[in-house]
Amino acid sequence: MFKSLLFQLHWLLGITAGTVLAVMGLSGATLAFEDEIMRAANPAFAHVARQHDAGAQPLALAELVPMLQQGQPRAMQRLRVDATGKRLSVARFEGGQEHWRYFDPYTGASLDDLHGLRFFAFVEDLHRHLVSGERGGLVTGSCAIALVFFCLSGLYLRWPRRWWHWRTWLAVEWARSGRSFLWSLHSVAGTWVMLVYLMIALTGLWWSFDWYRSGVTRLLGGADAGQSVAPVGQGALDLHKVQATLYALDGVRGGYIDLRFPARPGKPLTARVQGDHAAHDRAQDLLEIDPVTGARLAYAPYAAKDAGGKAMVSVFALHSGSFFGLPGRIVVMLSSLCMLVFFITGWMLYLDRRRKKREVRASRRPVAAAPGAGDAWLVAFASQSGFAEQLAWRAAAQLQAAGLAVQVRPFGQLDDALLQQARKALFVISTFGDGEAPDAARAAERRLLTRSLPLAGLDYALLGLGDRGYTRFCGFSRNVDAWLQAQGAQRLFTTVEVDREDAQALARWQQQLAAISGIDDHAPLPLQPALHAWTLHARTLLNPGSAAGAIWQVALLPPAHTHWQAGDILEVAPRHDAAHVRAVLARHGLDPAQPIALDGSTVTLAEAAAGRALPDTATPVADAIAWVSALPLLPHREYSIASVPGDDHLHLVIRLTSLPDGQHGLGSGWLCVHADTGGTVHARVRRNAGFHRHPEHAPMLLIGNGTGIAGLRSLLREAAVQGDRGHWLVFGERTRARDHLYRDEITAWQREGHLARVDLAFSRDADGGGYVQHRLRDAAAAVQAWVAMGGSVYVCGSLHGMAEGVDAVLREVLGEDAVDRLLDEGRYRRDVY
Repeated sequence: MFKSLLFQLHWLLGITAGTVLAVMGLSGATLAFEDEIMRAANPAFAHVARQHDAGAQPLALAELVPMLQQGQPRAMQRLRVDATGKRLSVARFEGGQEHWRYFDPYTGASLDDLHGLRFFAFVEDLHRHLVSGERGGLVTGSCAIALVFFCLSGLYLRWPRRWWHWRTWLAVEWARSGRSFLWSLHSVAGTWVMLVYLMIALTGLWWSFDWYRSGVTRLLGGADAGQSVAPVGQGALDLHKVQATLYALDGVRGGYIDLRFPARPGKPLTARVQGDHAAHDRAQDLLEIDPVTGARLAYAPYAAKDAGGKAMVSVFALHSGSFFGLPGRIVVMLSSLCMLVFFITGWMLYLDRRRKKREVRASRRPVAAAPGAGDAWLVAFASQSGFAEQLAWRAAAQLQAAGLAVQVRPFGQLDDALLQQARKALFVISTFGDGEAPDAARAAERRLLTRSLPLAGLDYALLGLGDRGYTRFCGFSRNVDAWLQAQGAQRLFTTVEVDREDAQALARWQQQLAAISGIDDHAPLPLQPALHAWTLHARTLLNPGSAAGAIWQVALLPPAHTHWQAGDILEVAPRHDAAHVRAVLARHGLDPAQPIALDGSTVTLAEAAAGRALPDTATPVADAIAWVSALPLLPHREYSIASVPGDDHLHLVIRLTSLPDGQHGLGSGWLCVHADTGGTVHARVRRNAGFHRHPEHAPMLLIGNGTGIAGLRSLLREAAVQGDRGHWLVFGERTRARDHLYRDEITAWQREGHLARVDLAFSRDADGGGYVQHRLRDAAAAVQAWVAMGGSVYVCGSLHGMAEGVDAVLREVLGEDAVDRLLDEGRYRRDVY
């Protein structure tokens, strides 16, 4: 478990922080030989080193400073003189880098128009701050911490069983290919550079975080830098006396001097100096000098420091590798370049893993039978929620168990060649809404079912899934069945139609499959989970004063261990109003309080009758138990979930329906009026995979009206939890004043950038913009750009009017083929009713 979690975190950081580390590695490698490149690109700079090699004497500070100060009204803050020519000599004046002056320390001449200066300044800013100032510095510092984690977690994850063999650790398996080679290269190269990366990361953090620098300083036995307490003379800076003190040190005049002038009187001048022959380019002696008298107030030579002190002075040398001379710099440069290798191989391994998972999901074909076993069966499914797909794979496994070759395809992938080649086929077809095809099958419906295709050689069986609550029960599956018959295909057995989760109908399908395959499947059928007791926590009126009918937010407290995902559905078992139940029972002469045994529990007659369809007319009742048991259960109602599990409560958005007789709608009346706050509501979550976010982190164009805001809100809340920003909401209702649902939340999302764009349509307002499809048409160019950049489209709300109108506008704006591609790719998703 721990290793799996560590692996997930390793690759997650690898595809996020790894991107920044790749940039830092490339820029760091570029900076590794900055001075050599600058000398090669600038002959005047290279001439400084030649003068040093020839034994020339650089200008004295007392002579050099007035020359540099000439014509410059600003005060000099810092002076760096490198007589060796290894680094540029520069005088830094107040006001920023544009006022710096690079010069030849032997002549005092300015080195103007240095080639590469701006380039390396940019690269350094990119390396340290991502060209983003302080915020970028925090990012690079955080990524340096991630690099430490990569080193340690990578070592743990790749620890080989044969750890005592050096080849296991250090030899890349060049003969391998594909994922195996990528893993070998990634893990072995990581071992090569692990110590280098730890050194780079731990020293790089020195400049990123003050807390880290202070902690390391204390750890190494140093003290935080403070101001000198030695008295400083009164008067002007005397460069002759200062240079006399500096030049008294061995080799300093012909070496390196870095002076920091005091910002105000009474403060010492600080200097870092290095003789001609030093251990490395940061092995510098530190001094504090009285700027007036030239007296040496403090002196800390590099050679006299302990190991901790030398490490603190040498942080940059360790970071760049120069602490170990030219070989160290080369190693650090190559290791920095290797960050690109880890970035590329890590991404390739990640994408390969994702590709294989997609192949498993999309191409989970049972193993083909041996030659001579007959032609492969085609098993095709059209699914909105995923239930039809489950049944299709189950049927395919049953055929495979009989030694038959099988190929499983979504209905949307069917074409002429596939159907004409097939000799045996099973179709598991779900109907969406009132007789419509599931979204993923809509394009294939227009492509196939509108024309003729000779299929006389095809024998098939069809399982239709639907809901008798709709007028056109199993409408799409019946259309497919009729089309297959019209093309000459022959049924293997009578088509089986399933009303919701009718176990008897599904059992008949399994029996017919057993007769075909000779294999009985005794595994439990994939039925819906049982209803559970939820607690009605609160009701909130979202549109007080609206003439469009009250819209309520109903908050339910879920049972323990209940989970749902944005886009899912809550299926509710409604109940009658208690007063209505008592009235019906009174007409039948029945006692509401009579206890009866029903479904394994004892309840009152009123409680049992509340969940059943009650007759309008009164008839004599001899046996109350038989009477109530014969009544059909009330049909369930489904509502889009408007919240995410992290909200603690499940939210529904329900419009209270009023019927002509003055009664309320069955589901809305139960949840918005009759159910008691604190009371029980029986419900279950229904997975609605067709409305989950896809691709998971793609920008969303969310379109809806009325209570359709529920499904859109859940998607937005999930995206907010995951940190995905920049979405577009198009929402419509009647009036802005009364029906602007979740106004404050939407406004806050706009302010935060979570919603990059919001288009609202209020159809009853004179300037309301009409309906959502009108707002969509007005933004045609933006819709095209949104889809082109990889955005996904989600529609939630009423099927007739809104969803149909939106679909028509999308096809008008994007074109039929483009919309069909969006459907096939799963980037156009609907939850409509």
